Formats: sequence, structure tokens, C-alpha cells
Amino acid sequence: MKHTTTDETAAPEIVDRSTFQSELDALRLREKAHTRQGDAIAAARRRLPMVKVDGATPLVGDHGAVTLLDAFEGRRMLVAYYFMWHAGRPAPEQCEGCTFYTSQLRELSFLHSRDVTYATFCQGPYDESAAYRDFMGWT
Repeated sequence: MKHTTTDETAAPEIVDRSTFQSELDALRLREKAHTRQGDAIAAARRRLPMVKVDGATPLVGDHGAVTLLDAFEGRRMLVAYYFMWHAGRPAPEQCEGCTFYTSQLRELSFLHSRDVTYATFCQGPYDESAAYRDFMGWT
């Protein structure tokens, strides 16, 4: 079995400038088509119908049992990020993408100044996710 982390990693072919430019131009056409398709999908998502959610839906947070309406913290809008939590799994096995995204959100004053509350939600035991939050240094 060949070890894949050696210096034998395959590098792209070396070509002249015109060949590179030709391949780049072709790739850009594909990228633009991909972007247009992604924009169309995003527009369709924004047009999806809404589902009424009961504001009394129970949640567990730092202050114990609260309602979904309480999560708004008196603001007009709630941006809720759903963290894909894996109950009972150790920290290294939690979602890397969710961890990276959540680590980028430190300063919320911009959102608060626009009457928006940000919250991270997940399913699973609150004590596990709170311990992870504390381990990561999130507030």
C-alpha cells in the first residue's frame, strides 16, 4: 500500500501560459453557471412558505427552562444557528463545520443594534453542549 502523505503527491501538469489561460477561461464559464444555479436555488429557498411556530416551545438554556419567545431577548428578530450536536460523543467528534462557524461569532453588537438576537441551538443534553461551549470559550 502506498503512503499518501509523502512528497509523491500529484501536482498539476506544467503548461505554457496560453494553455493555462484557455483552461482557466473554460473553468470560469462552469463557475459562472454554478453561481447562477446557486443564486436560483437561494432565491427559491427564500420563497418557501413559512410554518407557524409556537412561541411557547420549550428550550433549555443558561437560565434553565425558557420558551422560544424568550430566546428573542425582547428583540424583533431571532437568527438561530442549528449546531449538529452528537450526544454522548467527545469534543473532537462534534461537528467541525458548526464548531468553526460558531467560533467566528464573537461580537454581536452589530446584530443587537439592528434589533436581532443570535442564538445557537442544538438537540441533546444541555449539560454536554454547555460544557463544550465553556471548553471552546464561547459566550
